[in-house]
Amino acid sequence: MKILHSYCLNYNIGDYALGIGVKNLLREYLDVDLIGNTNLQGREYNEYYIKEVVNKRYDLLVIGGGGIIHGSHWPNGWFWLIDKELIREIKIPFIVYGVGYNYWEEEGGIPERGKIHLEETFKHASYFSVRNDGSAKRLLRDTGIQAHVIPDPGFHIDLNTEYKNFVDKPFVLVQIANDKPINRFGSIEKQEQFIQSMREVTKELAKDYKIIYAPHVIDDVQISKDIIQGIPNTEVWDFGYFAFDHSDEAVGYYKYAEFVIAMRGHGQILPIGFNTPVIALENHPKHRGLMEELDLLDYNVKVDDANFLQNLREKIDLLKKNKNELKQYYQKINKELDESSKGAFEKIITSI
Repeated sequence: MKILHSYCLNYNIGDYALGIGVKNLLREYLDVDLIGNTNLQGREYNEYYIKEVVNKRYDLLVIGGGGIIHGSHWPNGWFWLIDKELIREIKIPFIVYGVGYNYWEEEGGIPERGKIHLEETFKHASYFSVRNDGSAKRLLRDTGIQAHVIPDPGFHIDLNTEYKNFVDKPFVLVQIANDKPINRFGSIEKQEQFIQSMREVTKELAKDYKIIYAPHVIDDVQISKDIIQGIPNTEVWDFGYFAFDHSDEAVGYYKYAEFVIAMRGHGQILPIGFNTPVIALENHPKHRGLMEELDLLDYNVKVDDANFLQNLREKIDLLKKNKNELKQYYQKINKELDESSKGAFEKIITSI
C-alpha cells in the first residue's frame, strides 16, 4: 500500500515527533510499500494535485494527527487547504487520524465556514477521529460531529523505534511555550511573573539534576534562555540542530529524562508514551483535557493560578514521592492506549 501522510510540517518539533508515531502505527497495522509526506499547512489540494498526485500515486490518504482544527484566519477555518467541493474528487480512501481541536476558548470556537467544511470532510472520510484530550466534546459542541476518540499518535513514538540518550547525568526536561504569549499567559505582566516563578523552580531543581529546556518552536527559545540565565547546571537544547531534520534525536530526551515539566500538548504526550512522569503546565483546554482523560489531574498546574509557584513545587514533590508508582501506572495507560489504537486500525482496515 502506498500512503500519503499529510500533517503539519511547519517548524514545530512536536509535530515532527507526532509524524513518527503515525508512521509507526501505519507500518505496524498496514501493508506499507511507501509513505509520502506533504505539509498540511502549505499544500493546496487543488484539482491538479488531487487528480495527478493523490488519486494516481497513492492508495490511502492520512490527514493528521496534530492540532489541525484551528486557525480562524485559514480559508476553511482549519488547516486542510482544499475547497469543500473538491473533497468528493478524492477517489482513494482517506482518513482523518487523531486530530486535535486547538481553538482557545477566547477565540470563540470554529467559524461557520469551518463547521461546514468539517462536516463535508466527515461525510466523505472513511474514518474520522480526534485525539483523547477532550477534542471530541469541543468538536461535538461546535459542529454536531461525533468523531471516534483515539490515542494521540504521539503516544506511539516508542513503537518498534529506538532512541539514543545524549545526556550523561540525571536530567529534568522543561518545555515552555511562548508562541501566542497573550493567549498563554493573559498579559505581559503575568508572563514576567511566570518567568520569575520558573527561575525559582529551576534553581531548586538544578541542585539535584541537570536542567534542560526544550523549545519546540523558535518562539520558545528566548523565554527558555531568559529563565535559565545565570543558573548553573542548566542549558537550552540546541534548537537549531534539532529543527527539524534531527527531531528524532530530540524525542529521545523525553525517554531518558527523570521527569518532564511541559506546557505543550506533545510535551505531555511524548513522555507519557515513554513512561516518563510529567507535570502539565495548563494554559489551554487540551492540557487539562488530556490529564483528565488519563486520570492524572494531580499532576496538572494552571499557569494563571495565583499560587502557581507553590502549586508547582507541591506537584514536583508529589511526583518525586510517587515516581515509581507513576511509571507503573503509565505502563498500564500505555497498554490500554495500544489496545485502543489497535482497535482503531481494525475499524480503519474494514472501512478502506
